[in-house]
This record gives sequence, C-alpha cells and structure tokens, in this order.
Amino acid sequence: MPTVVTLSGAEAAGLDPEILEVWAAVFGEVADADEWRASVWDRHRSRAGFRLVTARDDERMLGFAWGYTGERGQYWSDFISREVGSSVDDWIGGHFEFVELAVIPDARGRGIGRRLHDALVADLTHERALLSTSARSDDPAVRLYSSSGWVTLATYGEDRQVMGRVLA
Repeated sequence: MPTVVTLSGAEAAGLDPEILEVWAAVFGEVADADEWRASVWDRHRSRAGFRLVTARDDERMLGFAWGYTGERGQYWSDFISREVGSSVDDWIGGHFEFVELAVIPDARGRGIGRRLHDALVADLTHERALLSTSARSDDPAVRLYSSSGWVTLATYGEDRQVMGRVLA
C-alpha cells in the first residue's frame, strides 16, 4: 500500500521535479518547465492554506493532489464567477480550492486517487470547497468526487463543471 503524506507549501519545496514527472504522465508534457514552475507550482505553493498530498510506493511518486484557500481576485475564482455567474457567488471566497489530483496511469485502480482526495480534504477548517472537472458522468474523477460528497453547482464551456462540497 502506498504511503500518503500531507505537506505544507514550505515542506513541498524541492518536490517540483517529481511533481512535474507525474504531471507529464497524467496531463502531458509542459512546453517550458521553468514557466510551469513559476506560473503554476511556485504561485500555488505560495498561497495561503496550500497543502500537497503525495502517494509513494517506495521512492517513486505515484500521484499527488493539492489545493489552497481560494479568494476573489485569484484567477480561477474570478474566472468561474464570470463563467457561471451568481450560481456560485456564495461559494467563492475563503473556500478550499481543490486544484489538482493526478495518479500515474500504471497505478490507477488501486484506490490511490481516493486516498489522495481524502487526505487533501481531511481536517480542513474551511466551510466549503470548490473544484472544476469534466461534466461527463462516466469520467473517473467525476465518479470519485460525486461519491465523496461533491455536488454539481454549475456547468460551463463544452464539457466542464464546478463542483462544491460543504466541509464544516
């Protein structure tokens, strides 16, 4: 059974090469690793309430999940507010933003995604959480979130949805 560990932003410093390796296996290679570090990894890691959960089998990283406290004025919060309008107004600001969850393909189907999810939202002091994912009901991520208490708040774009979960 893989080891799951929760880390703060400071504790996660230096993990970017492993995170980027898993990222590439799940989401595809990034065009510029330095740009990814600056615009995604370092920016997110510096946000209030950042937490990273990793799953490892021996020394190999099998997956990760991360999130932080979302606020108005941040890119995603403002984007979602513009995209779906007032249907999420009461959810935005001070929420936990569930940003990423990734498990490498050859480690899927072993419950690692659920363990990462559960560890990421465990013991949060936020009242509510938000995430964005596919709107397809057959998507494994959607099945995981739905079975973990997340509900669809709104849909947008071609095939996207905002899901929310009451935490407190």
